[in-house]
Amino acid sequence: MVMLSDFLHFRLVDRQGRQARLLDLGVDLSAGDYPPITCLAFAAGRQRRELPWKGVAALDWRSQQLRVADLDAGRPASTAGPAEVTLLARDVLDTLVVDLANRDIARANDLWLRELGGRLLLAAVDASLGGILRRLSGGLLARGPSHHLLDWKQVEFLHGDPHRASAGDGRQRGILRLSPSEIADLAEAIPYLHAAELLTLIPDPLAADTLEAMTPERQLQVFEELDPHQAMRLLALMAPDIAADLVGRLPTDLARRQIEQLPPERRERLIELLRYPEDTAGGIMTNDLVVATAGLTVGQARRALVDQLEQPDFVYYVYVVDDEARRRLQGVLTLRGLLLASPARRLEEVMRPHPIALGPLESASAAAQQVFDLQLAALPVVARDGRLLGAVTFDAAMAQMAPRVWGERRLRVFS
Repeated sequence: MVMLSDFLHFRLVDRQGRQARLLDLGVDLSAGDYPPITCLAFAAGRQRRELPWKGVAALDWRSQQLRVADLDAGRPASTAGPAEVTLLARDVLDTLVVDLANRDIARANDLWLRELGGRLLLAAVDASLGGILRRLSGGLLARGPSHHLLDWKQVEFLHGDPHRASAGDGRQRGILRLSPSEIADLAEAIPYLHAAELLTLIPDPLAADTLEAMTPERQLQVFEELDPHQAMRLLALMAPDIAADLVGRLPTDLARRQIEQLPPERRERLIELLRYPEDTAGGIMTNDLVVATAGLTVGQARRALVDQLEQPDFVYYVYVVDDEARRRLQGVLTLRGLLLASPARRLEEVMRPHPIALGPLESASAAAQQVFDLQLAALPVVARDGRLLGAVTFDAAMAQMAPRVWGERRLRVFS
């Protein structure tokens, strides 16, 4: 084993006896759990050059030399920018790392390299104070084995630049093993630019769920740093009520631009929710509901609802309306009731008619208290003419009634 800080003291020596100073090591992050070193960056006079690892004939550990055939075979270092190649000292050392095994945050104070079968592999991160001492002392201090090595396959490193990272930059993405709430917890513990970068490294559906689980303050900080196209995609995937809350906190011009770019149906749902003040039932309801028309049989409703069931977060109830245009609420039944009922029966026969409903302008606290008192998964919100507008879920009610330290987090019980 060798630490990167020590390995950078090695010198390149070719067959003619010419020497060059090693500057950095390039790595292929897409090549397995322990990515191999692919190239050497070295100084040839005043010029920076790169040599493929296959040009290394031998590693002389005692004399700290990398024996190569010909230093002139090194090509001028790429000027195409940071995405061209990942260099350990430039791109990984000193970055924040997510310790996936312990769900914690650390810093890459040094890197552990391991030789295996003629290849040099990136094996671990040294997150200890010893890593800093080793580098500051030029290797004189903290030379023993570190007790705080993080297995490389269990870390995700972050530059703190959301526009530099991308979901296709070759990393193995161990972060994908975590749930949205776990990723959100980690995002709360790091600077907001690193949190925004974290969302760029994961697929949009997971990023949208993670954004939903963040506190409102961190949610806003992160959202404003995202690429506008990614921000729009995530907004389209988020639950409408949470997306509306987020849009309502954005600067007016940014909120308008984001809303205008949304797909028409999603845009209309957000605008409907934004009509109501935050302290009303309409302000805390969701309008992403599963709805069926009263004239259907149970069997017809099951077939008709297949597409609807793919979208909403809240799928505990099916709301029965008179028709799709007027959407006047007739009754409600649970998904369990829909699945257990005989396919030939009509929805009017199996639904619970005249359900308790809330008005959109009722106070949010009173609406939440009613949901909580009745211990229901949700209560529908209807207009004066009986038109179904949305529902206040138990999650929203709990968030409204819980102490502030709880309410800052997005509760999810029936999602």
